[in-house]
Order: sequence, then structure tokens, then C-alpha cells
Amino acid sequence: MSTFTFKEFEIYQANSALKVGTDAMVLGAFVDVSNKKKCLDIGAGTGVLSLMVAQKNLFIQVKAIEIDPASTIDLLFNFKHSKWQNRLVGECQDFLTLDTSEKFDLIITNPPYYETKNLNSRQNIAQAKHEGSLPFNLLFQQVRELLMEEGTFWMILPAENALKWNRFAEKLGLFCKEEISIFGKPGNLKRKILAFSKIKQEKKEINLIIRDYSNQYTNEYKALTKKFHSKEL
Repeated sequence: MSTFTFKEFEIYQANSALKVGTDAMVLGAFVDVSNKKKCLDIGAGTGVLSLMVAQKNLFIQVKAIEIDPASTIDLLFNFKHSKWQNRLVGECQDFLTLDTSEKFDLIITNPPYYETKNLNSRQNIAQAKHEGSLPFNLLFQQVRELLMEEGTFWMILPAENALKWNRFAEKLGLFCKEEISIFGKPGNLKRKILAFSKIKQEKKEINLIIRDYSNQYTNEYKALTKKFHSKEL
């Protein structure tokens, strides 16, 4: 599918290594954009998260960076053809070389998170999926430099990796203030969405089940994503 249609924008994705999926949908829907002014989208791919943020906050300025040139083609196309193009900037760049003098009060990422050495044979897909292209320790260190004191960093990752990277982040002074457990079906924990802040506070914990035992979308998932899906689920 070369185009994915949302309620208020479209995602052209013919060139991108990874297509629009549930991870991006739930992360973008959960991200709190209240009172945020400057957002950085790391490894933006098609730009779907940036566009979801722009839809939710009509004043925020978004900078999206993507290391893969082919994916960047789709990113820039999608920004140009959206109604929020004046608030969106896309760049083909390695996040780890980004100038840290510019600060952001919101940072988001759906990062490459597979820790396996069995890389995909297609280089752009391997780069998008496997953390060798963006090691998590370097990701967190760079985020720490770019995040404003009152800012929030949101990410999604496999549930089994959450505790490890939660502990690492805390050593850097990034404290988890929200942890959202994403269940594919009841009892099947798949992902964790984590929100980090430089200010230590009581952590909020939420569970979301995407589909019920009969493989139908749950009412909770429908309610969460109804502002984005172009059709009734």
C-alpha cells in the first residue's frame, strides 16, 4: 500500500523502509502535546508521528529528522502536502550528529529497537528496525542534551526491553513519568510506551488492549485513535 489515509492527512510511503503501523498509531495518539511549542521527531520515517502531533497541537513547530534518504523523500512529500506544512521541517540527517544547541520541549521517537544480530538483508529495513543504527545508550544521551528542563521524551519499544532502558535513562537523569503497557490481545503484552522527564515525579501507569479475544478492536483502542482513523474500525 503506497498511501495510508488518515482523517486529516495522507501518508505516502512508497519509498520508506517501514510502513505505517500500530506502533506509530498508538504512540502518536498517546503523546501529550499540551502547552508544547517545539517538537523533535527522531527517525521520522514517513513523518506520521510529526503529522499526528501537528494535528493535535495547532501551534507546535515540528522538526523531523530521518537518516534514510529514500524515507526522507516520503517524509518531505507528506509534509509538503499537509495543511500544516508551515509548521513542519524535515531533514535527512543522523540524529547522533545533530547540533545540541537547539532545545525542544517535546521529543518523540519510534526507534529501531531489535537487539538481535540477525539483521534484515535490506540495508534500509535493517537500519530502521535494528538498534545498531541508533544504539539506545547514545539515543538517551543525545536526548538528554536536547531536551528542555520542562520537556518530555516519548518513545515506544518492546515490553521486554523497557526495564533495562528505564534504568539506564534514570542514571542519566531522565525519569519515567508515564508507562503505558500495550497488549495485542488480553494477556499478550507487546509494547511499552514510556514518557521521560528531567523532573522526578510519581509515575502514571496505563494499560491498553488493542484487540479482544475475537480479534475485534476494543472500545478503548477505537476511542484512542478515532481522531486519526479515516474509517470506523
